[in-house]
Amino acid sequence: MKRNSELKKTLQARWRLSLLSLIAPVLAIAAAPAVAQELDDEAMGKLDELITTELQDTPDIAKAPTPDARRMYVVDPAAFTVLSRIMPIDGNNGAYLGTVDTGLLALPVPSPKDGKLFMADTRFSVFSNGKRDDFIGVYDPVTLETPSKLIDIPDTRSGAMVHIGGASTSKDGKYLYSYQYAPANAVVIVDLENEKHLSTIEVPQCWYVYPAGERRFASHCRDGSFVLVKFDENGKEVSRTQTEPVHDPVKQPSFNNPAYDYQTEEIVLVSYWGDVVHLDFSQDEPKIGKSWSLVTEEQRKNGWAPGGWQPASYHSGSGRLYVLMDRRAKWAHTTESRSVWIYDTKSGERVQTIDLAHEAVALAVDKADKPYVYALSSHGKNLDIYDAGSGARLFGVDQLGHEPRLLVRNP
Repeated sequence: MKRNSELKKTLQARWRLSLLSLIAPVLAIAAAPAVAQELDDEAMGKLDELITTELQDTPDIAKAPTPDARRMYVVDPAAFTVLSRIMPIDGNNGAYLGTVDTGLLALPVPSPKDGKLFMADTRFSVFSNGKRDDFIGVYDPVTLETPSKLIDIPDTRSGAMVHIGGASTSKDGKYLYSYQYAPANAVVIVDLENEKHLSTIEVPQCWYVYPAGERRFASHCRDGSFVLVKFDENGKEVSRTQTEPVHDPVKQPSFNNPAYDYQTEEIVLVSYWGDVVHLDFSQDEPKIGKSWSLVTEEQRKNGWAPGGWQPASYHSGSGRLYVLMDRRAKWAHTTESRSVWIYDTKSGERVQTIDLAHEAVALAVDKADKPYVYALSSHGKNLDIYDAGSGARLFGVDQLGHEPRLLVRNP
């Protein structure tokens, strides 16, 4: 501020000098043309000096607030372009905090331990061509500047559209898991404390990765079961178990973005036709709840079903499940929805509905005690924030990138 004040005084003094120098020749023209010309040249010199003066003041770059329960990350994969954007939003006031430019299908992974932002990323040496490089970028969530560290991982990140289970961290924030689809279904394990890749563990015919206890992860398999793999400090597999199928993948296929809670390590699967299964991976023996339906038979006949790219979110503190719902054709399960239906997961009863200001493709609920609901439109490129208790629309953020598709909440 002191330097800004001094600079302001200097500029003001120079402008006064320049103005006086410009006025003086006009007054002297009639009596002394030669003197007037001399003064005019002098004035122009002063003006040139002012225009070309270099500003020495250091730019003041704004910083984002420290991430809290209402920090939300909007992911814009931009329809598979090599430049993705991650846009942090402050849910407390709907503020757009900045843009993190990343590579192909980058996925933000906030740490449950300290809010530090990790980014599972893919870049190429020449735009979309050349040598591929996969890595985990380490970002300060306050400055959002260039990553302070790049942790090298195998160049095998899944190239599918962004999903919540594409990368995740352990509950204690010690490990990061990155899912790979080729050359084999596998999970890449990264030691975040020592900033290095530990190992790659294959999970044949299983997809995506979710933390499931201390040094253990879960992956959703083709037959509707989950495989759970435990590893040691060096990333070496020490045990593997598999649940029974928790849903029928043909009759009740589930969305690829389940509702997941890092703090309680619970997953809520929602199927295309509205069936729900609740799983708890926090204990050695997984707890699998009974299946129940989001819709009544009458609602089903009227075409009501969940839908969107990220259609559900779970708030463990209240035990409530939030689901994007609309009347839709049978295979229109990824189209945007106009309503949010809220359920008590213990009773399976719908307790509230929220009519959305804009259709939404992605839904998230933050972790605050009195949560907010975040509804993202991919087509409209906007995010609406609602009070979960009253259903009132609190804030709206528009012009969010090219084709935003996913919401990642601060755990």
